[in-house]
Amino acid sequence: MTVLYEFPPTRSNRAKWALEELGVEYEAVKIDLMSGEQNSEAYRAIQPLGAVPALRTGSYLMYESVAIVLQLIDQHDDGKFAPPLGSPERALYYQWCLFAAGELDPATMLVFDNTMRPLEAMRPPGTPHDPNLADKGRRDFAERATILSDALTDQDYLVGDRFSGADIVVGHSCFMALFVGLLDGFPVLNSYCDRLKERPANQRVYG
Repeated sequence: MTVLYEFPPTRSNRAKWALEELGVEYEAVKIDLMSGEQNSEAYRAIQPLGAVPALRTGSYLMYESVAIVLQLIDQHDDGKFAPPLGSPERALYYQWCLFAAGELDPATMLVFDNTMRPLEAMRPPGTPHDPNLADKGRRDFAERATILSDALTDQDYLVGDRFSGADIVVGHSCFMALFVGLLDGFPVLNSYCDRLKERPANQRVYG
């Protein structure tokens, strides 16, 4: 049995969305980040940083949300959600997945951590929000969101104009940015989110 260790609506939703799109049978185990369950010895043996998601199958244990999405699609897909290896489209597929993890997510989290994260959940606890860091996150996100918006101006999806794993990865980044209030002024990205929300698998994960 495949087991997903999650805490919605964190990046564990990426892995869950991929599982739902692929029709993989799995068990979802909630790790309560608010109560500190991620710091237990048992969970640290699964994910040494105490983060989510983690994925356990009958043959491997792994973490990092983007890596999980890519692995699940390689393992279970029939070519529907990823372009052929070595193709120009595959290059874009990798690019956008890493763009989400390396560019969009850090900017969004910089804003979240310094505007919305409860002070008791800060590290160290009680550390005050820093408005200067929040402003930096907004500037960083706007620059990166403009690049993404330009790529989606004339197409519905990121790779070959058909839904792929890149849209799972980047789509989650956009949903989190929407939650933090960073998509105002980006109508293309708001429309992109609306398209993704129409997918039944997305609705099962994000509601």
